[in-house]
Amino acid sequence: MSGIDIACPACGEQDRIRGARDGEAITITCERCDTAWTRDPRPTCPSCGGTDLIETPKAVAEKVRGDQMSIVGYTSVYLCRVCDATTIDELAKSKAALPPDDLPVKSRHGWGAQNKIFPRND
Repeated sequence: MSGIDIACPACGEQDRIRGARDGEAITITCERCDTAWTRDPRPTCPSCGGTDLIETPKAVAEKVRGDQMSIVGYTSVYLCRVCDATTIDELAKSKAALPPDDLPVKSRHGWGAQNKIFPRND
């Protein structure tokens, strides 16, 4: 469940990358070493490589005052129907967005535990 990370296959550059649509695909060029490659714009599962994904909202949290965290927006993430089946089922039941990864929650072990409400099936 991650955003799209793109790095140049030749030099590893991640910031100075530009892309241009070329029909159904995207041609990506590294501005550091001028390497160009084609990428299919359809998202794939990073675990199994599958393409049967569901786009779902995920809350974005930031510190607003001191250590106080607030949800400031939402981003889209893709969940794999195979690898993330448990998470998809939980979301369907709760009708809520995915919680942020770094939002501390109070568990039976106390405050500060990482949010493990929707564990992945890795």
